[in-house]
Amino acid sequence: MNAVNIAPIVNAVNRMQGQVNDLTVQVGRVDANVGRVSHDVQTTRGELQALTAEFRQFVHNAQLTANVQRSETALGNAEAALDREYGHYKVVRRTSVGTLQAFDVGNVTNDTVQQISEELMIQTPRYWLAPALVALAAWSRDDRELADKSVQTAFTRDGAKTSLFFALVLRRQGRVDASARWLRYYLSALDPRALGREFAVVYEAAAHDAFGTHGYVVVGTQLSEWNGRLRTDPSVLGAQARIWVDELTTLRGAVDESMYPALVRHSPQWPQYKELLEYASALGFATEKYRRIKDTDTPLALSVQDQLDDLLEHLVTEYDEEELPYQREAAYHRAVIDNGGDTGRAHIDADSISAALEQTMDAVSLQTQIAVHPDAMGVSVGAQKLAIGVGQDDLRAAIGDFTTGYRRGFIDVVEIVLAQDHSQFAVAVGFPGWKTDTATTQERSEAGLGEVWHQSYAAYIESVRFKPGTAIGAAVLAGAVGLFCIAAFDLVGILLTLAVVAGAGWWVTKKKRAADAMVRQAESDRGQALQYSIDIYRTAVAEFVDARLAYQEADGNEQELLNLVDTWPTVVGQEKGH
Repeated sequence: MNAVNIAPIVNAVNRMQGQVNDLTVQVGRVDANVGRVSHDVQTTRGELQALTAEFRQFVHNAQLTANVQRSETALGNAEAALDREYGHYKVVRRTSVGTLQAFDVGNVTNDTVQQISEELMIQTPRYWLAPALVALAAWSRDDRELADKSVQTAFTRDGAKTSLFFALVLRRQGRVDASARWLRYYLSALDPRALGREFAVVYEAAAHDAFGTHGYVVVGTQLSEWNGRLRTDPSVLGAQARIWVDELTTLRGAVDESMYPALVRHSPQWPQYKELLEYASALGFATEKYRRIKDTDTPLALSVQDQLDDLLEHLVTEYDEEELPYQREAAYHRAVIDNGGDTGRAHIDADSISAALEQTMDAVSLQTQIAVHPDAMGVSVGAQKLAIGVGQDDLRAAIGDFTTGYRRGFIDVVEIVLAQDHSQFAVAVGFPGWKTDTATTQERSEAGLGEVWHQSYAAYIESVRFKPGTAIGAAVLAGAVGLFCIAAFDLVGILLTLAVVAGAGWWVTKKKRAADAMVRQAESDRGQALQYSIDIYRTAVAEFVDARLAYQEADGNEQELLNLVDTWPTVVGQEKGH
């Protein structure tokens, strides 16, 4: 029998053994790499969470900036449109006061005044002030027929403003009786439930005694009669309280969330508590604002002429109804800019101001708007102070409504929630989440948190611990492969079986070492993970204590504001109770 040359088979077995060894080494490396990748994934996941939060903040800030930029553009467009549509009115307005001052000095001829006024009449055919200027020019040269005709034309275009204009002009010229007649006529023609915005000029004049003693009595008597009549209507009283509530709402501060980072992230009730803080802060800001107004000196003008010139300028520049839509649009975009792009707050502010830009309002509401929005109404601080005194009871009622409104949403307890991804440890071991609230004692909360972490790590360690079944499975598989090799290759099969068994043993050893390392790492991290979560919980509780103290301090400013209201001057120089 010829000898069988098994050298090629032995060489093949040796090569296979080498490949098995290489494969085993590679499997070990893969196990190590998997461990490193798992750690890297945990780290990356935490970094991604931080980056996501930063990106969201960046997007939010970018949106605010874009809102401001859009409003700056829109504001410029609105002002340009206003100038384009009604810019020619400015010439007439400047000319009206300039004409009166020229009459005082006597350095302009009647012919010049006549020529200019008639040109403006032609250039602004629908504007009430143009024929009023023609009337002034005719009056200066004793042309009664033209003066009467021009007054009638102006009166047809806007009777209220024309009456008030000539009441002021005649008072400026020292014709007190004629001025009083125009003033009485103006007042008698008014509907106290639908006063034009130009009535603010009358209020301003009364506040500074510009109409003289007789005029002051006429205006004061009429206002008292209107107030007494209108204030019997509950809807009117309710409207005043709402105006003041809107004013207080616009005075809210903005909470700096960087002072409460743990609450922001881990308390579902934080948005509600933040709103509570912001509403309560309005009381302090309102006290500061209205104390400054109360303490502002309101000196009398150097002369009655100067006062009346200012009133005339306001009358002819602030109260033309055609311009109100542009002014409302401009008010909104200014509010967006002033609020740093926060459109929610801007809408609240703009809505409050827009109420002062209505064409008509009742006498009580007009006085309240003077108190709240003097700039929009075109009046001075002196008129504002007088109007606040008139509306003392309205403001006091509004403070009650305002505080009741936000206190209704008061919460004394907030939840603290640690989500499944609140830390890298939590992500790594599959933390199921945990929550407590600020009413639960610290000892009980931390004990509960510790129990959740204990269960989480116990489950995780059990999942990564080396299982005997792993070795049994490898042995069974190696045995099956060995039997197949022995049956197929005889002696070579035995060698192959030994190689497979050796490789399986080596693989099981590496697997056990890797599992033991993960268990040791978990045992090492367990205390850190719990302490990290406890630190978050304690920080959130401490921040809530600070937030609650801040709320109590802000809410406690109510009495100081009420005291300021109660001592407000109801008559110039006289405070209530003095």
